[in-house]
Amino acid sequence: MVDYIHPNILLKSIKWMTTEITLNDFRSKTGIESVTVLKQLLKFLFQNKIGLLLDKNGKKTLLFSDIDRIKASLLSLQLGCDIQECSKILSWKDFEHFTCELLNLFEYTTRVNIVLSKPRAQLDVIGIKNNFAITIDCKHWKYNNNTSLSMYAQKQIRRTLLWLQREKKITKVLPMIITLYSSNFGFINGVPIVPILSLKSFLNEFDKYEDSITFIKKKKN
Repeated sequence: MVDYIHPNILLKSIKWMTTEITLNDFRSKTGIESVTVLKQLLKFLFQNKIGLLLDKNGKKTLLFSDIDRIKASLLSLQLGCDIQECSKILSWKDFEHFTCELLNLFEYTTRVNIVLSKPRAQLDVIGIKNNFAITIDCKHWKYNNNTSLSMYAQKQIRRTLLWLQREKKITKVLPMIITLYSSNFGFINGVPIVPILSLKSFLNEFDKYEDSITFIKKKKN
């Protein structure tokens, strides 16, 4: 049982969590020279349901899913890794995949990278359940400035309004911003600012926050 791995070792490995990579290539690219450390890393990953090791064409090969990189990144943050270093490794795609995965757990149908025209706008992720939707702006860096947060919250509200005008079945929408930064979430202009680590609990206790949320509702004709 491996309960701990040094966060820097875990962080170095994230960059090379591609769809498929031989074990030898993984070891070489991560720069992990010690066989013992490599075994500890792999045990730690597998215990946290990250990656698979298979024998493919006579070679030991590691397979990683679309969300494994961000799962490993969240673990590295919990172990004390610097968030700025962690965010440099992740792509928008990684972040969006993980957000969709969490929404799917709560029976939301998801869409990604929705582009609107006239005026042009883009929504990173949308979760839909019946006639209700959550529109999400994924930010994988840390915010320190309330002015910036307020600006991005207003932009998300405007994008959401544009999208809602084009949707016939949706009557109520929650605009949201999700960040990688691990802290307690809050609200800016009624828009939830939710760290990805808190998204599951937020969705699980959704009713608890309704008084603090500004929902966008379709106007009745």
